[in-house]
Amino acid sequence: MIPTLIDSPDPVRLVLETLVDKLNSTRAAVPHHVVLTGGTHGMEITRGLAQVAAAVPSEIWAHTHLWWGDERFVESTSRDRNDFEIKDVLGNYFIEANVHRVPAADLVSTVYRSAEIYSQEMRNFETDGMPLKFTVVILGVGPDGHVASLFPGRPELNSTEIALPVFNSPKPPPTRVTLSFTTLNNSHCTLLLAGGAIKKDALESIMSSQGTVNATPARGISAAELYALA
Repeated sequence: MIPTLIDSPDPVRLVLETLVDKLNSTRAAVPHHVVLTGGTHGMEITRGLAQVAAAVPSEIWAHTHLWWGDERFVESTSRDRNDFEIKDVLGNYFIEANVHRVPAADLVSTVYRSAEIYSQEMRNFETDGMPLKFTVVILGVGPDGHVASLFPGRPELNSTEIALPVFNSPKPPPTRVTLSFTTLNNSHCTLLLAGGAIKKDALESIMSSQGTVNATPARGISAAELYALA
């Protein structure tokens, strides 16, 4: 699926504004699910979540659930984790039951168990046998075209599991948990962070009518509304 390209001088601000808009368009009494990402821009977005919470009605924020597209399988106190700052940055807007962390290496026995528990948390939100649908998915795109921890040429690209372990990641740390395409693509709105000179080739591949998911995994992302922020 070729996304709509948005040339934005401030992608972090645009993502935060989009989150506010999409959450304000939801019904207050039902769960709303947002997938967060890591990376430089991803962490800046995480640090802006309190602004989002302040800009939506409290009854909507009370039903807003936060997830991560992938996580490094390290100890819960490690700064390598994408969720490391979430409690501090949300402050009074932090709701423990609504923040769904991938279980850390010091809390479960194996990365397989971590992926299993994370998958079960998502199954808990199934409705009439249908998987949860994300309100917004935010994904950073790597220079190699990877999203979450779905890297080029890897077997994880073919998984239909909800969440799955990743070993020998080409980016450290080597062991991770990632959501699959099947899970990530069940989204109303997905934003691909693909700006900067270092991601130029990846962006060109995403926007091209030719190419493969195996070479550029971000090409495997789809959504009801799909945008690439350049």
